[in-house]
Amino acid sequence: MTRILVVDDDRDVAKYLVTEMQLAGWQTGVAYDGVDAVLKVIDGGWDIVLMDIRMPRLDGIGALRLIRRLAPQLPVILFTGQAGHGDMIESTRQGAFTCLLKPINSDKLLNTIRQALPRNA
Repeated sequence: MTRILVVDDDRDVAKYLVTEMQLAGWQTGVAYDGVDAVLKVIDGGWDIVLMDIRMPRLDGIGALRLIRRLAPQLPVILFTGQAGHGDMIESTRQGAFTCLLKPINSDKLLNTIRQALPRNA
């Protein structure tokens, strides 16, 4: 079964995303900052990471850089409600599958995740 790690410091947003992923039939885990996300990636078992850019301790782009070193093939989708185009460009330059703007349309999010998932997930 597909396992998606949801990362957002806003617990309400994280809860919403987890619910959407579970309704789509996917298993989920949650992290509330970039440091926790990186530690969960080290533990392994994820098929995709869905992560906010703006977070305390370690932002999404910083976490993405570390994840690229630890798990280069792991798809990471970043999202943001505050970043300018510079952050969006930097996220794809650092290896994100894509960067979405909040509020995230549920259908677009689910389609993007399906596109990013490895074929065997």
